Amino acid sequence: MKKKENNEKFNWELLAKYESNECNSHEKLQVEDWLSQSDDNRKEFEQNKSMLRKIDTYIQAKKFDTNTAWTNVHTQISPSKVKSIQHKTKRKEVIAQFYKYAAIVVVALLLGSIGYFIGFRNQVPTVYSEIISAQNQVVQEYVLPDGSVVALNSNSKLLFPKKFIGDIREVTIIGEAFFDVKPNPEKPFVIHAGDAQVKVLGTSFNVCAYPGTEAIEVTVKTGKVQVINTNNDLLTENREVFLTPGEKGTLFAKNNLLEKSVNTNLNFMAWKTHDLIFNKVPLPDVIRCLEKVYHIDIELTEPELNDLLYEGHFDGKPIDFVLDVIRLTFNLELSVDNELYTLSSRTNKQ
Repeated sequence: MKKKENNEKFNWELLAKYESNECNSHEKLQVEDWLSQSDDNRKEFEQNKSMLRKIDTYIQAKKFDTNTAWTNVHTQISPSKVKSIQHKTKRKEVIAQFYKYAAIVVVALLLGSIGYFIGFRNQVPTVYSEIISAQNQVVQEYVLPDGSVVALNSNSKLLFPKKFIGDIREVTIIGEAFFDVKPNPEKPFVIHAGDAQVKVLGTSFNVCAYPGTEAIEVTVKTGKVQVINTNNDLLTENREVFLTPGEKGTLFAKNNLLEKSVNTNLNFMAWKTHDLIFNKVPLPDVIRCLEKVYHIDIELTEPELNDLLYEGHFDGKPIDFVLDVIRLTFNLELSVDNELYTLSSRTNKQ
């Protein structure tokens, strides 16, 4: 990297002098020392030497005929002012001096063009990649170019550059993902999620931003996160919130309201970990959680089942085991038909 910086800052005017054999001994040693530092320097010099020769050839082909130029100037000068050979010679000297300064301008423009060429050549267009999860697929771990790790929930997409360039690391999430961001104070990590923007330095958190949902949610596990509302269509006082572990930021789509709250959902990462904790949770909420985690459909047949409260802990258990435990807990019937699970009351059937 250091050699590249030396290459970019080297005095190209000095190289031009070296090429035309106008360097003194000190300058010549300076150039030759630079050339010996790397193959890249020598290659760069040869490329620009070739460019100098091509431009010089062009200038030679296009340069003015000084005799013709003098004749044109002479014909426009008043006869009364052209009375002596000495005066004519002076005019020629003035024109010669003009060409001398014009040549200096050409060299300056040439050096500027070389600098622009070098700078432009070093600009690499950003190439983007994406990872997409299918409807019932979870991408447990994907390592981004900076070493950050992301897990992608089903039916989600993550867009990111193949190489992070510039002062920030930017990605876009459509759906739900859990990020474990590698710390880098000099390059903040920025996530675009619908109308929300999440900015971090190094932390772990969950982002849920499925299109068409009522809200975008950011739940922090470790570190500190800034959530910004980027939607300016509706006026709102709270444009940003800062979240710490155990807190959640919610951007509601209907009223463009950004709120900060304590996270009460112990299972916000269950889609990734399959670690489920229920502490006297209404059975319908349990069912919704299981549907999201296992990507299945579950139906409660009787309205009174909505009043049941469930308490339990499942760590990495299959869905058949989980539903069987719930069935036994409440003395229910469990049936499966074409991937639809149904829980019903035994007492009603009796």
